[in-house]
Formats: sequence, structure tokens, C-alpha cells
Amino acid sequence: MLLIIDNQSAFIKKFKRQYLSEQDFDYVFFDHNQPITLSAKSKIKGIILSGGKGNPYEPLNLTSNYVALMNFDVPVLGFCLGHEIIAVSYRGRIKKLPEYHAKKEIITITKSDDPIFNGLDTAQVNLVKRHSFHVSELPEQFESLAGSDTCSNEIIKHKSKPIYGFQSHPEVSGKDGMMMVENFLRICKII
Repeated sequence: MLLIIDNQSAFIKKFKRQYLSEQDFDYVFFDHNQPITLSAKSKIKGIILSGGKGNPYEPLNLTSNYVALMNFDVPVLGFCLGHEIIAVSYRGRIKKLPEYHAKKEIITITKSDDPIFNGLDTAQVNLVKRHSFHVSELPEQFESLAGSDTCSNEIIKHKSKPIYGFQSHPEVSGKDGMMMVENFLRICKII
């Protein structure tokens, strides 16, 4: 089962309608401020932390993100705000951009041998981005897999665990974006 924490993202709702609803695997959604209540029989195989408004330092209640991240030993994928939550929870730093970023941007993959990029035939992908903050300092346990003109840490990964963060929104970025999301689901052994 895929566990998804919704941080009030319109993109994750679109992903649910246009992709998840047509799949054969189980998934469960929890709001960012809702307790995670699962049956003891629930077998969580992967977690997605969605994008959303704000940042990990603002008084938005993001508790369920941290509970999911720290209490399940499964692969994790964070989009935008979820990416920033992952970085901050492992003692990285985020910083405000000079201006709000809302456009597609070319992301240059620097470590193309990672399984999240399986099947991509290019080192550059064009991904949708909508954010005010970026990961300015990577946590010690993480490495950068891709960068852009806006952010040097566009895609990050834990060095020893399958925990990924995307500053962008691959879930709504077309074929290449969905290929990376499906690679994550393969890493989880969900598909």
C-alpha cells in the first residue's frame, strides 16, 4: 500500500484523479494535519509527501509528514514542500528564493545511474515547478542527483536509504516525470 500525505497540493489531487485512480494497487491519503490511523494489517510499502503552501518552518501543522518519515522504514518520495520537509528533518537547510518560481524548468541530472532515472534517455528533463524556497544546504546523509539554474539540489537522495526529494512536481510533468514516479513505485515494489 502507498501512503500519501497531502499538504494541500492541487497537484497531488490531480495525480490522484489522473493516475492513481486507474492503478491496481492500494493507496491511502491523509491530510498533513490528520493523525495517521492505519490498521495493524496495513502493509505500507512506500510514502509520498506532497507539495503544498508554506515551508517546514512556518506554523502549518506538518506533523503527519514527520510521523510518516520517521516511523516507517520504507522508500519515501517528497515533492516540493515534501522535498523541503525531508531536507529539514535530516538537518539540512532551506532558503527563500529572491522571487516565487512558477514555470517549467530544465533539470540537469548529474547521477543518471540511480534507479529513479531508469528508462530516461536524456540527462535533462523539463519539470513543473512552483515554489518560494529551495534546499540550500544538503543534510550530511544526502547527495544531490540533479540541479537547475534555480536550485543546485533539485533532486536529492539519502546515501543509504531509498529516500528521494524533488523540488519540482514530476507527478504533473508529463512522460519523463511520470517515468521517475513509476520508478519510485518499482523501488517500493508496488508496481
